[in-house]
Amino acid sequence: MARCLNCGVEIAQTQELYCSRCVAFAGGTAISPPSSSEGGDWVSKMVPTRNTPALVGYYLGVFSLIPCLGAFLSPFAIGFGITGIGKARVQQVGFTHAVVAVVLGGFSLLAHLLCVGGSLVVPLFINS
Repeated sequence: MARCLNCGVEIAQTQELYCSRCVAFAGGTAISPPSSSEGGDWVSKMVPTRNTPALVGYYLGVFSLIPCLGAFLSPFAIGFGITGIGKARVQQVGFTHAVVAVVLGGFSLLAHLLCVGGSLVVPLFINS
């Protein structure tokens, strides 16, 4: 019998790849790690790990609210959000994150365009 190097529990089968107690790597042949109950974990419901474009678009949308940085990030947030919406229709996960990505990216892009446009138009009225 082998022992887990992380928690010290005895591993009965040498074919186990992960410790059944602490889920640490234990060696052996390649089998899938033990997973928590599907859908029972609140983190898996809140973070759409199966819909990567929605999750990436969400974070890009949030970071696009940073002044000046948003001018570069908002088009990517919109693109990833639209892709995430398409993927959410198939997988039924991440739709809200994808919509938030499109909304925040669109808001940030509009705000940056208005700021740049305003900085170009206002001097014309001041000089005339």
